[in-house]
Amino acid sequence: MKGFKTKSARIALCAIALIVGATAAFGATAQKILYLPADAEFDNLDPRVLTSTIQALVQFGIFEPLVRTHDGQLLPGMAKTWEQSKDGMTYTFHLRDAKWSDGKAVTGGDFVHAFVRMFQICPASPIYDDIKNGAELRAGKVQPADLGVKAPDAKTVVITLKNPVPYFMGLIASSFGAPGREDLVAKYGDGYGASAESLASNGPFILKEWKKNDKVVLVKNPDYWNASAIKLDQVVVYVLPTPQTQRNLFDSGQLDMYLPRSESEAKDFQAKSLLHLYVRGGIRDLQINRHGQNDPVKAKILSNVNFMKAISYAIDRQGYIDNVLQGAGYPATVQTPPGTGVYPGKTWGQVSTNMGKYHPATADLAKSKAYMDLVLKDNGFTSVAQLPTFDFLTSIGPDDPKDVTGYILGVFQQMGLKINVKLATGQQFYNNLYKPALAWDICRAGWGPDFDDPATYMGYWTTASTDMGVTYENAQFDALLAKGNMETDLVKRAAILNQAEALFADNAPCIPLIWYKGEIALSARVKGFTTAITGLTTDYIYADLTK
Repeated sequence: MKGFKTKSARIALCAIALIVGATAAFGATAQKILYLPADAEFDNLDPRVLTSTIQALVQFGIFEPLVRTHDGQLLPGMAKTWEQSKDGMTYTFHLRDAKWSDGKAVTGGDFVHAFVRMFQICPASPIYDDIKNGAELRAGKVQPADLGVKAPDAKTVVITLKNPVPYFMGLIASSFGAPGREDLVAKYGDGYGASAESLASNGPFILKEWKKNDKVVLVKNPDYWNASAIKLDQVVVYVLPTPQTQRNLFDSGQLDMYLPRSESEAKDFQAKSLLHLYVRGGIRDLQINRHGQNDPVKAKILSNVNFMKAISYAIDRQGYIDNVLQGAGYPATVQTPPGTGVYPGKTWGQVSTNMGKYHPATADLAKSKAYMDLVLKDNGFTSVAQLPTFDFLTSIGPDDPKDVTGYILGVFQQMGLKINVKLATGQQFYNNLYKPALAWDICRAGWGPDFDDPATYMGYWTTASTDMGVTYENAQFDALLAKGNMETDLVKRAAILNQAEALFADNAPCIPLIWYKGEIALSARVKGFTTAITGLTTDYIYADLTK
């Protein structure tokens, strides 16, 4: 921990010097340069390599998918027009004339390559399993040519589904749906996406510079199809792991965006008319590794649903939000946030009957103890002190006020659990999280939505999913999701998803914790900066700067 802070301080000091120099350059050249912070390093910017949602901050700037979302609207991207078949299972996209930043033409084949590669290597690919033969390709049961993504010619992409998907257009409006370059993948191998020179851009901006643990510099792409709508000349993203450094630089006018760490901070910015409020997707949760790192004693405890419930009922979600976050969040009692859309005119909060039913907003220590007593009885123990030490994996240090890690460690201590904290950042966190490593017993995790629908939260947990360290592995849950996603009556579909949610909330190896509020502080010179519940939640693409 001490070494981590020291490294962060060095990075921060270097960043300050760089920002001051860049700010001086801004005044000299009169260029419009937006300065943004990032909490962690960008390990890889290949859209098919899943590291963390922070990558999207850059990926949405340098890549253009078939369609993109902006300010809650679905907009054309590389596809200038498209059609959907009457049965809702075939989409035909007609590409515009465009070229990559190295001069090569963007073709339909670039999209075919990207989707094939996604199913071959991307942990998030199961969310696209409604594409014909997608799951089969990932499992190695079919050849790439069998995937339901074709390019009949250089300017056409045809995507065939195995069943209608109500949210499909929103699903492909993510960086996962961006084209890729087969020649560069072949040239750089595993190094593709890990450096600026290994990538070509086709989006609003070009990746000009990438200094690890320092900054990423994007410059306006003069060949972008909608270049006339792009007002910014550059976007500079500084890697600043220390929140206080970000706050200091924002207050001194050297950063244009800051994420308040508490409600009191947010109110300070609100009083200065610098606070922007928005509906934020995503969840922070705890996940439980039922396999216990191949330790049979741990596995028996961790796979006991009463162990999950004992922890959940010991957590005072509302108290933590009120007293620590000072109101900057909402108690999560299921996975899907209530503001998520489910069908026109209805949000999930108006449909779900499960909120607060299986996981409480406030702690109930009596119930927590009762569930733990059942765990002890089932495993032949007489006290919590006899339980083994559990490895707790997190990517955020316990002293970070914006995160729940420190509080959860306090809950474990109150319960009498023995915990070994495993702090890993960047790609190492995911290397520990995913199979085959599964190097943890309990993990502080969470994610943001890929599209505005409950299926984005539930789909991560299907047996076929590779986007979690462990999955629910419940055939009834899988069947309900499959049934729901084939139901074209959206009201009936919502009822089916509600059943799936109830099943999951009752006994899955996952404990929902917090839905964070969407609050960002923006410099007064920033105009046209928008937000969204999915995709690029902090969207600078069409932003502008005033003097």
